[in-house]
Amino acid sequence: MALRLISGSANSGTMRAAVRSFSIAARDVLQNVPDAEVSTLKNGLRVASQPAASGTATVGVWIDSGSRYEHEGNNGVAGFLEHMVYKGTGKHTQAQLETELAKIGASLNSFTSREHTAYYAQCPASEVEKTVDILADVLRNSKFDEAAIETERNVLLRKMQEAEENLHEVVFDQLHAAAFQGTPLALSPLGTTDSIKNITRRDIIEFAQDHYKPVRMVVSGAGAVSHEQLVKFSEKNFGDLANEYERKVPAAGGIRFTGSEFRFRNDNIPHMYGAVAVEGVGMGHPDFLPLQVASTFVGQWDVTHQASVNSPSRLAQKVSTESELISYESFSLSYKDTGLFGIQFAMMGTQSEETTSLVRKFQREWKHLTSGVTDDEVDRAKAQLKTILFRSLESSTAKADSNARQILYSGALKTAAELEQAIERVDANAVREAMSRNVYDRDIVTTGLGRTEAFPAYSHLRYGMSWWRL
Repeated sequence: MALRLISGSANSGTMRAAVRSFSIAARDVLQNVPDAEVSTLKNGLRVASQPAASGTATVGVWIDSGSRYEHEGNNGVAGFLEHMVYKGTGKHTQAQLETELAKIGASLNSFTSREHTAYYAQCPASEVEKTVDILADVLRNSKFDEAAIETERNVLLRKMQEAEENLHEVVFDQLHAAAFQGTPLALSPLGTTDSIKNITRRDIIEFAQDHYKPVRMVVSGAGAVSHEQLVKFSEKNFGDLANEYERKVPAAGGIRFTGSEFRFRNDNIPHMYGAVAVEGVGMGHPDFLPLQVASTFVGQWDVTHQASVNSPSRLAQKVSTESELISYESFSLSYKDTGLFGIQFAMMGTQSEETTSLVRKFQREWKHLTSGVTDDEVDRAKAQLKTILFRSLESSTAKADSNARQILYSGALKTAAELEQAIERVDANAVREAMSRNVYDRDIVTTGLGRTEAFPAYSHLRYGMSWWRL
């Protein structure tokens, strides 16, 4: 309903009133959201919790560990380790672990990204302690059996093949590989076929020993969880962990953005998948929120959406009738100290002129954000961004994840109300200045897969970043 109220079909007075009403209502609701609490154990492990009226909780362990901490030789080891911790410990076999989880009604999940690995579980409120016990067991006592490693190696290789069928994800991986070439952020969390085939048991154990240290870890809980109890359970299970290193203390490798392009033409792929981006900003950068607002303003669209002048995205209104376009999505990705700001798309890839015209329209939208965006337009984008952000945090798992990542990135937490206020402070001038600093006349990175013959030349796109009269 909120997005309909603030869509382009309303007159400016109605839009301003709707946005103002939405912001006030959001602020009133967020003021009543319980704040998260954070404690630090003597060994440096952080414990965060955010209570909510619920019969279930999410508890987990988030770690500074991902492909950014790898090198080409062991690329994929963080994900390999993540998969191995469920295969049996010194206390329980894999079957016994599965039985224990089933008894308490808990479901264990995990993921590895470029900068983090997380192990978390949803469980009944009465089983938080047992769930933390199980998480500690798999993280501290995994056996890393050789036979299980070989079995999991084949699983990971199949998973890699399946991932290659998701061309949108392949575009993002290749975008990182081109943008951050020669640095660890270029590496995919999945690894490569060669690296996965050659990772050894020793590689896995040493990576765990180097990275699974309390100062690099956050125990995070949300939902039906008591902070005092979560601290107690964390102390019991992780309080004796030490921060001593047998090898060099791991650090995130240096990052260098390189303007470049990647093309892989394959006419057997029915469409063209691509992306255009500039270097973005890190999580703590002052331009983080203005660029998030700018990306929300550009929005997204695909062919399943009806062409409509009521779309909340100005760009979507313009391109929804283009027969060459299948989908587009704006993005603003942020890591610890860098990021990517851009747009990914899928097109038919059959008409060079139409394809070039569409990419020019994307660039014109960036031009508008740099030099002509109005406060009314920014207010609408802010309202949209709040809806997206706070709706995404409705589940206990999303809250636990968001809180843990904030702590790993900055050592501190913003409350929901503080985040809402920070978004509200972004105005048109802040967006224009952020776009001028980070997008206007900046080197670009482009990626194209499939029918790329129609993809615009890199030189043309780069020229378009400074010559705004496209």
